[in-house]
Amino acid sequence: MNKIMLISKLNPQDYTDEKKKIFFLLGGMNIPTIENKIIDVLRKSELVGLSDIVLKYNGIELNINTQKIPNIVKLLCKENISIYSIYQFYNPDL
Repeated sequence: MNKIMLISKLNPQDYTDEKKKIFFLLGGMNIPTIENKIIDVLRKSELVGLSDIVLKYNGIELNINTQKIPNIVKLLCKENISIYSIYQFYNPDL
């Protein structure tokens, strides 16, 4: 397994509405009830549309603008969902 990963630097001063694919590395993604809880919490919050959520084996990828990240973190923490890291994968085409 390759342990090298390229990520893009997030700019906390980015106030544009441009959506970026932001990955949240989460604990418990191997438990179906946790996966369902994450989807339900995000859907009910109306911060993210269902079409902007991609479940991964170890977390979620959200197509969101940068300023939504703190609200997503707050929401997941309130629901006792463990967050281990947040990043945007490097895309050389951008």
